[in-house]
Amino acid sequence: MQDDPSYYSPSAFVYVGEHAFTLDELWSGVDRLERRGVPLATIGRALSQDWETSVIALAQLGRRRP
Repeated sequence: MQDDPSYYSPSAFVYVGEHAFTLDELWSGVDRLERRGVPLATIGRALSQDWETSVIALAQLGRRRP
């Protein structure tokens, strides 16, 4: 069994309720938080505790212009 490359593509979508976000938006949000000093473990914990809210927040942060 091989992974589908489109599954990992930055343009692939993550769906949360009626929202659709790209993986690029999510990873950009993670990157911005890490540059602000938020440890990856903290981001992971937030995702574990409330996945939907955390994904929406990360994607919105990732969509912002620098």
